[in-house]
Amino acid sequence: MISQIQTLNGLVNASDVNKRNVNITGDASFTNSLQVAKDLINANLKAEQETDKLTIDFLTGANDNIHSLLISQSKASILLQYTMQVRNGVLDAYKEIMQLSV
Repeated sequence: MISQIQTLNGLVNASDVNKRNVNITGDASFTNSLQVAKDLINANLKAEQETDKLTIDFLTGANDNIHSLLISQSKASILLQYTMQVRNGVLDAYKEIMQLSV
């Protein structure tokens, strides 16, 4: 499901998603999940860096396009909110697994 959402958001290209849809279990599944999380964090960093650059350019007068600045800020904010929701979901799943009786 995460890979489908990422495809819609353009965070990873379609060929990466197709490679990840293979039935995997155990260590490979964990590695795949870890890679998806790393990709999401890298996307957050890139969006924040772009926003910072556009903000500095706007404040110094190098760029007077406020529309691109506001779009970049909104994109970074939504991406951060999405990352936090994914993190919350993973933590909830972990807590639920830890409460299972063996």
